[in-house]
Amino acid sequence: MTELSTAILALLCFGSGAYALFLLWRNRSDREVEERLGELVDRAPPRGKSVSPFGSWPDSTRYLPEFARTRLYQAGIEFSADRLTALAFFAFCLWVAIALLLSFFVSTLLVLSMILVVAAVVDYRARQRMNALSDAMLGYFDRVRQLLVVGNSLSVALSRATQSSPPIIVEFFSPTMRRIANGAGVTESIGQLADELDLYELRLFGAAVETNLRFGGSLTAILANLIENIRRRAAVLREVRVSTSQIRASAWVLGLLPMVVASVVMVQSPDYIRWFIDNPSGRTLLIYCAVSQVLGAIVMRGVVKSTSY
Repeated sequence: MTELSTAILALLCFGSGAYALFLLWRNRSDREVEERLGELVDRAPPRGKSVSPFGSWPDSTRYLPEFARTRLYQAGIEFSADRLTALAFFAFCLWVAIALLLSFFVSTLLVLSMILVVAAVVDYRARQRMNALSDAMLGYFDRVRQLLVVGNSLSVALSRATQSSPPIIVEFFSPTMRRIANGAGVTESIGQLADELDLYELRLFGAAVETNLRFGGSLTAILANLIENIRRRAAVLREVRVSTSQIRASAWVLGLLPMVVASVVMVQSPDYIRWFIDNPSGRTLLIYCAVSQVLGAIVMRGVVKSTSY
């Protein structure tokens, strides 16, 4: 009877979290339908009315650290207050449900593993997008330089170069172009974008524009030197990546080998793994192994990392 009550309680906890996500999904679907209907009848959506089912919930986005916000922005993931609150509530309900069915230790380990996997996916997506943006910056700077040579102002050159750039440039530079068009300063807008993206090429470009506007000189010559330096840096980074390819491969093998071995042992000898879950000494060793694995992955990533964003 106790096991049945525990299972029902765990199911209720999981259902509560799933219902919160369902409310969020249904609310977003209704909002999209209202926006499309508003476009068809040529009227703006009603204001002054909160359509979010989590409108009275606390805004959990303000608790995110600055590096997490930067990484999410680089990955192109936007977390509104209701979405992050619903996901946090679902994770809490899932943690309680697993703790009731199995144990507190297993539940905490599984939820932390899920969080680490999500963080790794976000970090990978952010690095891929920043690499694509970094590769497209040379062409963008060259277009800006050519537009400046034919007599365009800096703001016009930036706007026209953005319009003819790849989608990754348009995605990140369009808000900056709108700020400049609405009267914001060019230097401040580029500096703000460089701070948000934390990209090496953008910081150099912002410093070059600020120096030119403050002390004068030929911006086209500065951009030409900037493009040449970026090309040399890219060539050096390619050589470094080729030279460290064996080290990076070894780091991947060393990082994945403990998890692969643990998975094989778990499948072949479930009783052996049960000792690490039921015995206090086993749980201590398991925590030590998990922490060592995470710290080792962080250290190896820092060692083999050949670029900084």
